[in-house]
Amino acid sequence: MASPVRRDTRRYRRRILAICAAITTIAFVVTAPIYLDRVESDLETRVPDELAAAGFTGLTASFSGQDGTLSCDSPLADPEAARQAAYDVWGVRAVELDRSCRVNTGDDGSSSEDTTPAETVSTSVPDTAASSTTTTVPTDPAFATVADAVVGSPQLSLLAVLLQESGLIADFGDPSAEPVTLFAATDDAFEALPADVLAEIREDPDVVRALVLHHTTPGRLVSADFTTGPLVMSDDAELDLIAEVPSLGGALLSVVDIEAGNGVVHMLDAVLFPDDLAIGATSMAEVGMTFDGASARLSGTVATEAIRVGLVDAVADGITVADELGVDPDTGVGAANAERVTTMVASVTAQLSDGVVTFDGVELSVTGNAPDEASRDVVAAVAAEADAATELTVTAVEPPDEPEPDPAVGLETILNTYVGDNPILFQPGSALLTDDSGPVLDQVARIIAATDAVVVTVEGHTDSDGVAEDNLVLSRFRALAVQRALLERGVPAEMLDSEGFGSEQPILVDGVEDKEASRRVEFRVVTVS
Repeated sequence: MASPVRRDTRRYRRRILAICAAITTIAFVVTAPIYLDRVESDLETRVPDELAAAGFTGLTASFSGQDGTLSCDSPLADPEAARQAAYDVWGVRAVELDRSCRVNTGDDGSSSEDTTPAETVSTSVPDTAASSTTTTVPTDPAFATVADAVVGSPQLSLLAVLLQESGLIADFGDPSAEPVTLFAATDDAFEALPADVLAEIREDPDVVRALVLHHTTPGRLVSADFTTGPLVMSDDAELDLIAEVPSLGGALLSVVDIEAGNGVVHMLDAVLFPDDLAIGATSMAEVGMTFDGASARLSGTVATEAIRVGLVDAVADGITVADELGVDPDTGVGAANAERVTTMVASVTAQLSDGVVTFDGVELSVTGNAPDEASRDVVAAVAAEADAATELTVTAVEPPDEPEPDPAVGLETILNTYVGDNPILFQPGSALLTDDSGPVLDQVARIIAATDAVVVTVEGHTDSDGVAEDNLVLSRFRALAVQRALLERGVPAEMLDSEGFGSEQPILVDGVEDKEASRRVEFRVVTVS
């Protein structure tokens, strides 16, 4: 059995060890950030110094722990060599190159390196219809080859993968190959394609090759040599090059003049599809509208529910909408193109007599008839802003035929005006017509008989004197008496009817009943087919 002294000794030893461990932990927590700051500061100083000693000048480094990023005053001739040299510096775990080390970022599109004219070697190549290309090789290009430029540009990572998967990377990686100009679609351009289209491109090297040829032109074509007009591509297709914007085939050039030893790379914001390639434009979702002046039918597939609602809401007020739109995030028309379509839907339904808006996946077109030149010009201006082709015709709208006058309205007015001036009279308190009413009834019969396709209802009315039920009965008998008198005068039975209202519809003058006027016969006429 252990003695009390030995147990106390062990207890005190454990307490001392726990206190020491706590002190060690606190010391580590307090000193670790200081140590980490010193490591980062040391690497940010040593890495640029050692790279400068290796011939890579003008670099700065930013480190988070042992992971860093290098920035450059100007693009490097061999960015990957500089990156590898940084890895050789003691303490570096990972390092990336900023875009400034790979691509010219000058605001005016010129290189940020020394622009002193250098001796060049040039050979002549045939001119394109739009711009002159050359094989002039810069003495110090940013990249050794076009392949290096693609692989070394973060915005072109998807194109780099396509070139590698299809085996085309070697075609652009040969420093001795004839120079070419590659208009490279960016990652954003490829990601804007429907998922199934992108998958089909990746699965077929022949499709990739066709696309690459469609984006390439022989020779070295820098932006300073751009001339607006058709540019002949390597697949013999002609694409419209606009120098001022600049753009190619309707796609904007977001970055220009990435120099390489065997060519030039410009970045495009859209993928351009050859007309004879059964992919892309033919596989892209379509959307459109057919408008007949009273109703609009929307059809096709859009990418989101919000786009669908926007298209429906764009139809002008008062137009019936047949919504046949589908929603598919993968294959539907995206927001940018849908906005163009929406703009045209609003303009066409507000301005044209009829029209059709069509987006086929690439091209937006509008056809239709305008009621006048002003309306046509409004739609044409909107179409120009939306980059839509138009075929608009001014077709004057014929005024609607004046409706045939309703014979019932005219006859009712004539009859009631006549009997207002020449009342049909009865003996007091009875339904017996007075002799003086005979000539009046003769004229009423002639007026009715001269009109076709009407039914005349004789209405009997009394004043409010007496019992209401008795007045109602009396008014019915008086109306029936007039109906019979008209039948006797040759009015066809199918044209006549009668009804009594008693004292329900008195004639008021300044809020007071005019009893003499209330005792009356009136006519109500309706047209029958």
